[in-house]
Amino acid sequence: MTQNKNIELLAPAGSVTGLMAVIAAGADAVYIGGSRFGARAYADNPAEDDLLSAIDYAHLRGVKVYMTVNTLLKDSEMEELYDYILPYYTRGIDAVLVQDFGVLRCLHRFFPDLPLHASTQMTVTGPESAGLLKKYGVTRVVPAREMSLDELKTIGGESGLEVEAFVHGALCVCMSGMCLASSLIGGRSGNRGRCAQPCRLKYEALGVKAELLSPKDLCTLDLLPDMIEHGVVSLKIEGRMKQPEYAAGVVSIYRKYLDLYMNSGREAYRVSAADRALLMTLFNRDGFTDGYLTRHNGRDMMAFSRRTLTPAEEQERSALYERMHDLYVANEKKIPLRGSLYVSKGQPLTMTLETVDDGRIPKILLTEQGETVHEAVTRPLGKDRIASQIQKTGGTDFIFSDLDVYTDEDSFVPMGALNAFRRQALSAVRNEILAASMRPAPHADHSLTAAHHESAEPAEMNFSVSVETAEQFLAAVSQSFVRRIYISEALLAGTDDLGDIAANASKKASGTHTEAEDRSHDYMSRARLLISACKRRGIEPYIMLPFIERKSRMPAFYQHLEDLESEGAAGFLARSFESASHLINLGRAHMTVLDAGVYTWNAEALAWAEENGFIRVTAPYELNKKELRLRGGGGSEIIVYGRIPLMVTVQCMRKNLTGCTKKAGLIYMRDRTKRVFPVKQDCVFCYNTVYNSEVLSLKSELQYLMTAGYTDMRISLTTETYGESEEVLRAFGSADSSCPSGSLTATYTKGHFNRGVE
Repeated sequence: MTQNKNIELLAPAGSVTGLMAVIAAGADAVYIGGSRFGARAYADNPAEDDLLSAIDYAHLRGVKVYMTVNTLLKDSEMEELYDYILPYYTRGIDAVLVQDFGVLRCLHRFFPDLPLHASTQMTVTGPESAGLLKKYGVTRVVPAREMSLDELKTIGGESGLEVEAFVHGALCVCMSGMCLASSLIGGRSGNRGRCAQPCRLKYEALGVKAELLSPKDLCTLDLLPDMIEHGVVSLKIEGRMKQPEYAAGVVSIYRKYLDLYMNSGREAYRVSAADRALLMTLFNRDGFTDGYLTRHNGRDMMAFSRRTLTPAEEQERSALYERMHDLYVANEKKIPLRGSLYVSKGQPLTMTLETVDDGRIPKILLTEQGETVHEAVTRPLGKDRIASQIQKTGGTDFIFSDLDVYTDEDSFVPMGALNAFRRQALSAVRNEILAASMRPAPHADHSLTAAHHESAEPAEMNFSVSVETAEQFLAAVSQSFVRRIYISEALLAGTDDLGDIAANASKKASGTHTEAEDRSHDYMSRARLLISACKRRGIEPYIMLPFIERKSRMPAFYQHLEDLESEGAAGFLARSFESASHLINLGRAHMTVLDAGVYTWNAEALAWAEENGFIRVTAPYELNKKELRLRGGGGSEIIVYGRIPLMVTVQCMRKNLTGCTKKAGLIYMRDRTKRVFPVKQDCVFCYNTVYNSEVLSLKSELQYLMTAGYTDMRISLTTETYGESEEVLRAFGSADSSCPSGSLTATYTKGHFNRGVE
């Protein structure tokens, strides 16, 4: 059994009604969004006054409230952040959940004593990124949902942060924070809380038509003891978009089993068939999965063919929801009090009130006095009548569990005076409880970092190219206008045949070709070959790290870091927050470029990157041309060509459909509109990348980008063959403003360049 007695059951609230319901069902803490900046924009999020009242409601019952500000913000919105958070801060909000590095930086500066929680949208996959967050006031991290039990333990143990993990509810197929599918397919950004869930639709691949991207719902009841013993302190239930009855029902079951484990240990821990059935009836997608806690991926985690409910099942669910409504939604949780009331003629009404110790609300003991008691003229007011009147607490937060009335039996108090005194006394208790969590307004500086505004006199364009295959590298290294090549770390660690590059290098060096070392699959031999090929052409070689970095599959790059530098590697492209943090800790931030998925939407996020020492960042995909100009291009690259990664998932589509081949490659997924999406298997780091059906090309916008300050431009080669890569590069190397054509069959898009996101 865990030694930590403070394990928290954390429940979702998509509305004030939902908040009250999950508290009645036994939640220790609730997460809820306000009217702005939350990752569930379509929930019934409360307005300011309602949310302030909800915070009071929870705090009176000893329940914590965490506010979600877990979306990416534009510069114009950052100006509203301080005023938006201030009333909730002074009311005593217990923590704010964040995704945006700029928001993180601001809130830590504006409200230095406010606990901050790192959202799963930050894609924390290891202790390096978790540890970096501590200096910004983060006290708790919600790691990526794909983490194993051992990884959760490592993240908490090595970072010193609290770990919160999901235990029940909907799972995303994509690593949270790394999904642009809804944004580019449906025009609704998941990074802005507006996910349209295209992952729940049917697709076709390898001859199978099904909901290929739709995981089953998570249910970890059987693993609850393991999670707690691996250091998870907050057990999080998903469901802000679901009905209060659903959330309350799930909370009630997890409350039961958390209490069972905490009180009786593993030996007594058994999950009943009836409780499993109740959870299934509340909601499931083709059954449940226990997620990634004990496995990396698998077909049995996916809901490929979710069926509709039968009429009998619909009726059963409806009856269950009615029962949950009666138990929790319509049954407000009251706060029990013990009271002693003294009624004696010539003396003031006096009542001592005491909160009942439930381990949550603070111990309150206070005495209130009212108006002077009169001598009875005719009939004295009896104990029972006085008690009955004082116990009429309907409409308040309280109920008397015990009330003792002491009277000299010769006194009289008007009913109106008793009612007023009851209201006075209960108000005093209420204020005393709430005072413990309220804060004064801070005196900290709440000015913002100014956005970069670039000169309209652009410098020279600098082109970089990122490559993932030997063919793409060979095409890129032969182009005279290319200044920098980002070489995929998977290419160094993989098995791509480098013979053509070796032959080219040998001819350049001596006119002969020796295959022995150049064709070697040894990591450093491959790296030496690729780096030297760049250096001979005056091109800076950078190593491009994977989209996902995990300790269980640590890139070989770190073992060879000093050797790579001695061979001439000029720097690194960090495509994940974990890689970026790792490079900071290794003292290599000054050699590191952040990719587009390490988001820098606003000036504060750019300042975060600068103060951590990164040499450049990559402009986000979701900003439009006006927002890109306002953000400014100083210190930024921008991707002007390439297939945008819609999803990065540890689920392997090939493995799920036909079995694991342990060979990297491409398969193609078709949607209902006949659009085709390449799905790339990375077998070095064991994840898939789903790319957009259309190729981003800003070839015709290069001059605009130059005037907006974006002089570093990247061509991202992903699925292209040698011939296609060569054609793309020739097109961007020419003065012609048209898109590449000819051998490329894909259609082109400008992405969000013109439209942006809400």
